[in-house]
Amino acid sequence: MNMISERMNGIEEAATIAVNQKAIDLQKHGTKIYNFGIGEPDQTTPLKIIEFAFESAKKGKTHYTPSKGIPELRKKISEKLQIKNNIKVDPNQIIVTPTKYALFIAAMSLINPGENVIIPEPYWVSYPYITKLSGGVPLFLKTTDDYEFDEDRTRRSFNDKTKAFILNNPLNPAGKVYSERSLRRLADIILENKNIYLISDETYEDIIYEGKMFSPASIPEMAERTVTINGFSKSYAMTGWRIGYMTGPEELMKAANRIQEHTMTCASSVSQYAALAALDDTETPKILKETFLKRRDLVIDLLSESGSLSFYKPEGTFYIFPSYNAIKDSNKFAIDLLEKKHVVVTPGSAFGAQGEFHFRISYATSLETIREGIPLIVKYIDEEVG
Repeated sequence: MNMISERMNGIEEAATIAVNQKAIDLQKHGTKIYNFGIGEPDQTTPLKIIEFAFESAKKGKTHYTPSKGIPELRKKISEKLQIKNNIKVDPNQIIVTPTKYALFIAAMSLINPGENVIIPEPYWVSYPYITKLSGGVPLFLKTTDDYEFDEDRTRRSFNDKTKAFILNNPLNPAGKVYSERSLRRLADIILENKNIYLISDETYEDIIYEGKMFSPASIPEMAERTVTINGFSKSYAMTGWRIGYMTGPEELMKAANRIQEHTMTCASSVSQYAALAALDDTETPKILKETFLKRRDLVIDLLSESGSLSFYKPEGTFYIFPSYNAIKDSNKFAIDLLEKKHVVVTPGSAFGAQGEFHFRISYATSLETIREGIPLIVKYIDEEVG
């Protein structure tokens, strides 16, 4: 009898494991590493958020909370959704939970074994595995060179077994920000099919340089067909607090909450109070966005020194996704770049077949690292191609 359950078939280690382990080994021997693989802000959570959370803990807010989250936080999230996203939702339809776990319980609540989930490429690395763990079958949708949805191809991707479509906007890894027009066209296609739901991952909504955020759930016809997921990690440098939220149709939120009740019970009480303080902080997201914009522009200037790289200019997030001539596959590329230039990037194949012969750079790192590390990438590319 096999010890490991069948549901673990096809659930692989992260594609960055080999690169990160090699980087650790090099660092142990004193090698300076330029790390562009980390997908989190390098800043510390603002002190006023930390202090509010700790003061709440000192006052005894260290116990279980309601499974959906403390009422005052859900109320404040509801107000935020209405003002910022034009999504009108009752606080009772909001679940406070870590953002990645929100994706998981949304999939578990929606997807029956064997049903299909459409995942546009390139995609965030965990989407296919969350789909598989929920019993679903991931089907990958190729996008255009500028990551738009081709209407005919999107329509053809749907079939009788399709249950959900996962949208990441702004897009990790390429920094694409989808326009309201593009998202309304996508919504029209989804609405042509009665039993298909949209899971809208809006984690990077505050890190937009060009364009503006548009939430599909703000379309009245989509309100009952959309699960909106967001969090505090990227906007407030709160990755370690593991706190986010989800909202959607009432029946679906009841189902998702039952999973939360029987698994993690509730999100961390201290993290919930940190999130409560974060929602009163309008300055930190602006400061972080301006910081990342300066870094983006510097990365673009430095990468442009190579004539053998091309990339979509990121409109949001803190990532850029250059492509290179097919000198070697992206996993070998990343390992070789680390060995020869001591630079860590994420291989593009981690984000789907369309990501092959690409690599992701996270510029959520210091200007010094960017100034010293990006020219090493350019030098490596020019040496390999030239």
